Amino acid sequence: MRPALRRLALIALPALILLLPASANAFPLTNCTLTITSFDANGNQLATATNGADDATQANPFVVDWDGTVAWTGTMGSQVITNHHWSVSVFNIPTPLSGGDANAGGKKDGAGTIQVGENLPFKLVGLFYVSGQISGTGGDCAGSGWMKLNGSPVGTIPFWVFLVLMVLGALLTFMGFRGSAAWAIIGGLLLGLGLAIGSIIFATMLVGSWTPVAAIGVGLVLGIVVAFIGPKPSPAAG
Repeated sequence: MRPALRRLALIALPALILLLPASANAFPLTNCTLTITSFDANGNQLATATNGADDATQANPFVVDWDGTVAWTGTMGSQVITNHHWSVSVFNIPTPLSGGDANAGGKKDGAGTIQVGENLPFKLVGLFYVSGQISGTGGDCAGSGWMKLNGSPVGTIPFWVFLVLMVLGALLTFMGFRGSAAWAIIGGLLLGLGLAIGSIIFATMLVGSWTPVAAIGVGLVLGIVVAFIGPKPSPAAG
């Protein structure tokens, strides 16, 4: 079961899986146990999270260093889960991250250390909400939790995408206000996407894990409103 527990330990890595159950006040796990500890590039401890404690919440996220590591140890308890399947969502949105294993050896516990930056496609900073589940013959484990990648977003790929979306969205929305309803709606959608990315990289979660989705909705509504109130072209004279 070592591969399954490795995935269970990866709350600090938004591109991989962490299986921590949703909780406003604590960090429990269903049917399994887990302790994770993060270290910076110099080996100094940054944070630790243990199921059952007030860890990995929005107010007290699990802090991770891009150049650091995450050590983990966990067990499935009495469960021996075979032929299992796992999946992960980020901000309640399903991702392509999924897989499974036969676990023919019947393993149910393990430990290890993860290099943070080596497991992500490009540098990320900000606050992330990750949820996931693993289930199969013999049992299951599921949940969610908050993690924060330390650092300034300025200069990162998400930061530049944020800027481009905000500028382009504003321009298209203005064009829509001048008479093109389609441009207004597209511009509003781009603004919403920009706000969603900004809420993550600047760690501003006004409505919890639904903040990015809400930001996209706000942008789209703005575009529709602008399209509705903008001046309409005069009908051609007959």
